Amino acid sequence: MAGFIFIFVGYVIYASGSAAPPPEDLKSWAVVLLVYIGICIVVGIIIQIVFNIVFSIGISVKEADCDKKKAGRILKSLILEDERYKLINLKSSNAAYICDGVGFVIGLIALAAGAPTVFMLHIMVAAFAAGAIIKGCMTAYLNERGV
Repeated sequence: MAGFIFIFVGYVIYASGSAAPPPEDLKSWAVVLLVYIGICIVVGIIIQIVFNIVFSIGISVKEADCDKKKAGRILKSLILEDERYKLINLKSSNAAYICDGVGFVIGLIALAAGAPTVFMLHIMVAAFAAGAIIKGCMTAYLNERGV
């Protein structure tokens, strides 16, 4: 979540700065958004890889007194999804989809009200970022609280 928040803040700073393309240049804004999406994907992959490596090392250090097979079984059991985790993922995904849908409708309303097209794009990007953040927060909350 923190990585995506930093990326979104960086996008907001870029979009509101003097280096941003003019609002009429939709082609440049499309390129900016595609680069932003690419950065989000790459950062997400890197964060997942680093987290899984650190997680595996932490489990291995914690279970240093047992053999490798037992440590492997522990890691495998922690990585597998059970019904509780699937339910948590479903609930948090639904909240994110609702946020995305509401943002899309608000963007369409803004466009119908005469706002510039780039404003609609910013609303949609903010809605998708908020949806991702809501999903992460809700997943963490439901994991701690239980379902």
